[in-house]
Amino acid sequence: MFFPNHIKSRLAIVVIFGVSILSLAAETARAELSSNRARRALTRMAGFELTNGAVRVRTVTDTSKTTANVTAELRTVFRFEQDSKGRWRAAEVRIGPDRWEEVDLISQSLNAGVTIDECTATDPPLRGSLAVDPSPKRVRCLLGHLLGVAVPSGHGTSQRLVPFVLPLASQPSATVVAWIRVDARAVNNSKAGWRIAQLRTGSRDWINLDQLVAAVNQEKQRRAQADLQRIAEALEKYRGDRGAYIVSDSHAILIDHLSPKYLLEVIRLDPWHQPYKYAGQRDTFTLSSTGPDGKEGTADDIARTK
Repeated sequence: MFFPNHIKSRLAIVVIFGVSILSLAAETARAELSSNRARRALTRMAGFELTNGAVRVRTVTDTSKTTANVTAELRTVFRFEQDSKGRWRAAEVRIGPDRWEEVDLISQSLNAGVTIDECTATDPPLRGSLAVDPSPKRVRCLLGHLLGVAVPSGHGTSQRLVPFVLPLASQPSATVVAWIRVDARAVNNSKAGWRIAQLRTGSRDWINLDQLVAAVNQEKQRRAQADLQRIAEALEKYRGDRGAYIVSDSHAILIDHLSPKYLLEVIRLDPWHQPYKYAGQRDTFTLSSTGPDGKEGTADDIARTK
């Protein structure tokens, strides 16, 4: 079909304008946080490594190109343990496959104390298939205090609270699985994409995840330095008796020689659950931890040399 030149020019302008509008709409859609993107951001938020099945995104609100608010439920696994007086507490939380973090360490890094006295009262005696220890009631109370959720509100945990008693543990302990409701603040970095910057449960304050990870690692570094100090002191006692340090490139052999005469506590793993390293000659030794990144020879390594 033949069109005069002036009509062709107008058609071209309309087409270009239409394509530009569509491109802008597509770019805006990509920029805003969808439920799927929110789920991916939650699975890889700082300090955690979760599976897609462990995250249920409920709402994404106030979304723009750079920020959004997310409400979600996270399938969380806790390890509870019982002290000598029969009181239960949440000792560890699973943060990834075969990765656990001490609840006390997280609370210490947040400067948050948790009072749980009212959760330690004796439950009514149960028998048969209903006899579960810790009871769901106690678990809900303990998690409620830990997460800042009003007891007995179901805001923080769903009805699916499953305690699994660990019969072979050195002290009475149990694994508890619970769905925890969280509020999250997401930010969009043009290079890295969406990430979770802050997290909150119940009435607790907002947590800056990067600052929390840094604070936890700082405390772990302090603990690692204290561990290396104790081992080094034990080595000096060994040398005082034997005239030389232990000649080996194995930390396991080192501990076998030092324990229990020179080192009462068996110290094999650093606070990041990686083996400590040892290289020793008769007159010198190096003790080290690979630090937060778990890689040898990097800037965050912690070492003690003699």
